[in-house]
Amino acid sequence: MSLPAAGRATDTPATAVSVWPVRPVPFAAHIETIGQVEPFQGVTLSPEIAGRITELDFDSGANVRKSQLLLVLNDAPEQGELIRQSGELRAAEADLARARSLIRTGVESHEDLETATARFEAAKGNVARVQAVIDQKHIRAPFDGAVGIRRVNLGQYLNPGDAIATLTSYSRMRVNFILAEENAASVQLGQTVHLTFDTTPGQDFTATVTTIDPRIDGSHTLSIQALLDAPPADLHPGTYAHVSIAAKVAQRLVVPETAVTYTAYGETLFVEQPSTDGPTVTATAVRAGDRRNGWVVIDDGVKPDDRVVTSGQNRLVTGMKVREIPEVLPMAGLRELAQ
Repeated sequence: MSLPAAGRATDTPATAVSVWPVRPVPFAAHIETIGQVEPFQGVTLSPEIAGRITELDFDSGANVRKSQLLLVLNDAPEQGELIRQSGELRAAEADLARARSLIRTGVESHEDLETATARFEAAKGNVARVQAVIDQKHIRAPFDGAVGIRRVNLGQYLNPGDAIATLTSYSRMRVNFILAEENAASVQLGQTVHLTFDTTPGQDFTATVTTIDPRIDGSHTLSIQALLDAPPADLHPGTYAHVSIAAKVAQRLVVPETAVTYTAYGETLFVEQPSTDGPTVTATAVRAGDRRNGWVVIDDGVKPDDRVVTSGQNRLVTGMKVREIPEVLPMAGLRELAQ
């Protein structure tokens, strides 16, 4: 639809403008949604049994390795018990060796050997039980990661389940997001999604869809999880992510985004019209769609091979003569529209 002329301008010299021939290109529609980051591994460290802290080997914010000792609860009684039970184990082991030797000579019976074996196994179990309690009182990092704020101090008494600190692995991150039911077919396992974060403006990251909930929930949305293998160093769990998912690719009419004039009344383009006195332009109302990489889809108002003004349109009115000048356009961004 052509807009009315703002005034007669046909007698003025031709205005220099750049133009772009409208043509269909492969364009991947993108579904945009918001996700939230969670660590690939993250726990709140806490003791399994009660005790007083006698050794504290980490501080807030420390980077720790898997199995690194973080703190020790008072294990003096268990260490004493371990010495006693280890002595009984050695004695039971010696009795068992003697019984095995004597049974070959007929001095000991099979019943005596079974009794010695049972005593040895019981002693071994007692040592393992005490050692397990000691291990429970030696709290170690279950995986590599960064410790959060330490919530305990040396000498403090802890009960089972009391929070010591959080431990988070930052080597990989998960991003959880949801899609509306009608977009469920647009995502598949192994698909690449694009992520941006407000904390890292201007940077684009990719993640791989690893989990799709098999059920649509009561709000008619589908829960999805993607894995981010190389997160930025300053990305924290809980951060919001802008998620972009490429849907089906179709041929769409696109123009440089600089060609579109946005007003309160809608979007317009200046379309070049052939004339015996030289080309003129007509302001044309259009319906703009998706925008990406400096290009915008035109859903209505232009047709293939129309030539639209991409720069200099701020000096134009309908009917004005124009002359074309070259312009360098972001062709790399045009090629990426199919991704």
